[in-house]
Amino acid sequence: MAKSALIVVDVQNDFCEGGALAASDTDSLLQPLKEFIEKVRAAGAAIVYTQDWHPAGHSSFQSNGGPWPVHCVAKSAGADLKKPLSTQMGDIVIHKGVGLHGAGYSGFEATELASKLKSLQVNRVSVAGIATEYCVAATALDAARAGFGTSVLTDLIRAVDTGATAGTLTKCEAAGVETVTSEEWLESL
Repeated sequence: MAKSALIVVDVQNDFCEGGALAASDTDSLLQPLKEFIEKVRAAGAAIVYTQDWHPAGHSSFQSNGGPWPVHCVAKSAGADLKKPLSTQMGDIVIHKGVGLHGAGYSGFEATELASKLKSLQVNRVSVAGIATEYCVAATALDAARAGFGTSVLTDLIRAVDTGATAGTLTKCEAAGVETVTSEEWLESL
């Protein structure tokens, strides 16, 4: 049987409503995602949380010539997981975008995520979280490139620009990433 993992991408204070770089409609994501994480954990799948964890001088910040406002500075309240989400013992936490340069969109970019998943004998992952057209897509595409059977959970993602969601999911599908609902993926565990 395939060993599975759920990758929860960047559900952090700064990316949720009221944050420095909020995606759309994140409040509606939180409770359903928390409940889904509990179901996935109970089914025996690994849980991974990615977090942007930028240094104060990160190149993506507008103050440094980048496209984004200051967000998810390491150890700041904005970088914390958004309540009601929280980690439990045994969960994998991946800090990304920790260097001064590089977008750090993907949970696999310059991290140990692939090796950690392989050490757990994971061969299929699902991806949920924020933001669909940036970090969710980059993480899903890199997961597929790393050889994991990969799904994006269409009901548990939120975009900065909701108009970009369909095109982003089409790009993921073209790269071999499956798009399914969370319930469809859970039934396959």
